[in-house]
Amino acid sequence: MNNSLISAIANCNYNYIGIRHLADDEHYQVGDCCRNSYDWDYEQDCSTYETENPIELPGTCAYNTGIDPNWDEPEEIAEKLEKALANANYYGTTVIIAGDRIEYDNDEHEIIIAAAVVISILAE
Repeated sequence: MNNSLISAIANCNYNYIGIRHLADDEHYQVGDCCRNSYDWDYEQDCSTYETENPIELPGTCAYNTGIDPNWDEPEEIAEKLEKALANANYYGTTVIIAGDRIEYDNDEHEIIIAAAVVISILAE
């Protein structure tokens, strides 16, 4: 696991850490605030952003890493991040995002991070 990534997470001063797969039209740098996500339309199997009735969520959707930067030691952060990355099935451009407030979403391990900030870019 990359030591600079572990250090960025350990020193980010946020309470929640998530893994975000970016949409084709999302392009962020470290420090950027993420746009809010949209609810999923299960009947049409697409984001409500693509429907006549878009429903904006109160933050950005991400895979919950379970990392608590305020309490977890670097070794624990690395272990939790490695496990989360393996389970998140990331693809394309993937970023690590953080924030202080979350809500849980319908999907297992999914959180909605309010005012999410990019703390690392993993793949492009």
